[in-house]
Amino acid sequence: MVLLVGGGWYARHTYQQNRAHPMWVPMPINPALPLATRDAIIRDLKTQLSDQTLLVRVSRDVGLTSKWHLASDEEGAVKIREELFVRAGEADSPMGKVPSINIGITGKFKDRDISSAIALRLMTDVWKILGLPAPGAPRKSDW
Repeated sequence: MVLLVGGGWYARHTYQQNRAHPMWVPMPINPALPLATRDAIIRDLKTQLSDQTLLVRVSRDVGLTSKWHLASDEEGAVKIREELFVRAGEADSPMGKVPSINIGITGKFKDRDISSAIALRLMTDVWKILGLPAPGAPRKSDW
């Protein structure tokens, strides 16, 4: 009986650790933005974020070769590309729910810290792609 209960607990624990657990960073957008423009921005971001050289830099910055036991950063870039998503969604704000573009990684529950680090690292490139200053970064008017 003890073996049955212990085996059941272990099976449930393993199942829970390997469940899909997406991590994303919402980027609020103007609610008045037309849907066609929003969809074009999403397609453009997905295309530019899937660039091999950019993903290799992300893999190197996050240290995926040691965390995921990969042979090279190129393998990390391939794995990030497989799990990368850019989609429309909603974000909470002080004024209620606003439309957003969610940039993130669909990873496993046990890798949620790594997925979160990848999503946050990708946001630095999103701001550069869009030509906007990163939130909290000093602006030229602040100098």
